[in-house]
Amino acid sequence: MNGRPSLRGLTLFLNVYGVVSVVLFGGLFVLTLTDASIIQEGGALRFMRWEPLAKHIELMFEGVYLVWAVYFFVAARDRLRNLSFIAFTAWANAVHGLIMLAQSLVMPMFHYKILTDVAYCLILAAGLVILRPRGATLDASFAAH
Repeated sequence: MNGRPSLRGLTLFLNVYGVVSVVLFGGLFVLTLTDASIIQEGGALRFMRWEPLAKHIELMFEGVYLVWAVYFFVAARDRLRNLSFIAFTAWANAVHGLIMLAQSLVMPMFHYKILTDVAYCLILAAGLVILRPRGATLDASFAAH
């Protein structure tokens, strides 16, 4: 291998993040929509929500991330044709994760978010940056089309 990540690694990463994201955000969307007791005060998954509770905002974020998750599968099928989506996803999640990191550091009751929401965004961003095609691999693929 020439030191560059393979497209198979990117495909695997996108598919794994797709599954995790569909389960996570699809589940949260349904739980939020139905006001499930498991995510309310005293519920086992209450930690998955931010304060103050704002169901309408949570549903919007969950919906956007659920659609994004579906597009991970689309991008995994043809990584080179979806490079702008991959780049946008990496940058958007890096910025989102860094903003949440700052917020969770200054809000003592939300330090644990570093291991949940922040980790989700920053691992996604880092994985896409590390696994993205570049150099000769990218040049050769565009020349072939």
